[in-house]
Amino acid sequence: METYYLTPPKDIDMRIPDQAIKCVGFISHDTPTLKYIGTVFVVGVKSPMGGAYLHLVTAKHVAEAFDPGPFVIAMNGKDGRPIFLKSGGESKWWYHPTESDNVDVAVIPFATANLSAYDAEWFPEDIFATDDRIKQYGIGLGDELVTMGLFTSFHGLSKFIPVVRTGIVSMMPTDPIPTKDFGLMEAYLTEARSFGGLSGSPVFVRNTVQMPPIKDKTGELVSLAGLGKMHFFGLMHGHWNVIEQVEMHSGMSIIVPAKKILEVLHHPELEEMRKEMDRRDQEAKLPVADVARADQQSKPFTKDDFESALKKVSRKTK
Repeated sequence: METYYLTPPKDIDMRIPDQAIKCVGFISHDTPTLKYIGTVFVVGVKSPMGGAYLHLVTAKHVAEAFDPGPFVIAMNGKDGRPIFLKSGGESKWWYHPTESDNVDVAVIPFATANLSAYDAEWFPEDIFATDDRIKQYGIGLGDELVTMGLFTSFHGLSKFIPVVRTGIVSMMPTDPIPTKDFGLMEAYLTEARSFGGLSGSPVFVRNTVQMPPIKDKTGELVSLAGLGKMHFFGLMHGHWNVIEQVEMHSGMSIIVPAKKILEVLHHPELEEMRKEMDRRDQEAKLPVADVARADQQSKPFTKDDFESALKKVSRKTK
């Protein structure tokens, strides 16, 4: 039996499963009238105690608009109404531990005790398109991509509605590419248009599956190919502009590879915070059933837990 991460059985016939679409939310300044400027998505980091710690991921250039300072995350609730998660005034984002100037990724724990009210999903590290996974599944040029995130011109009235964009993998260079704000950056290029609200959006890729050849009407062997599994390919950095007389969209987008996001998720400070939470659970000898979890056996930080762990880590790292 196959384990479904992004394609649960109820969505087996869908091109893009609900679980992938429900992992995203929109981010805004905490103002009387919310104006969303980017996309966030939810990732789980497994705990040895069981379950997973949930984190919000977005682009660094999006997070820097709020860091330090309050922000609002907007997602849908299970009751069909929007839910707004307000951060504290001193909320801290984590960036790449060694390449902060060249990696457009920001991470923060998903600190809410009301997780069960969210009609939200998360995906695990297992589906990240690391170098090994790319090699294993033969992911490469021409493979189909999907991106889901904020469409700033319309994101719904009674509920939040992400937009889905498609494209293909255009370049997976071994050399870093020049970018406007992040210098030489390790990245992929895709044949897919981007716009402002998609900054920070998750990008998924489907590997191409080669079928056994069959005979056509003339008796000749014909090779067939289809779409394989969904893999988390990376994060939408933005579009690639070309500068002639005026700056123009090239039709290419820049994607931060999934492996760089993993490196931020495993920032030493975040690792120590998760270990601190695991130690606390162990000392309390809490059975798995007594620990707060989401429908997918997640174990998120509550705001109090997050602040307590952060204080302990801060003391240890000084």
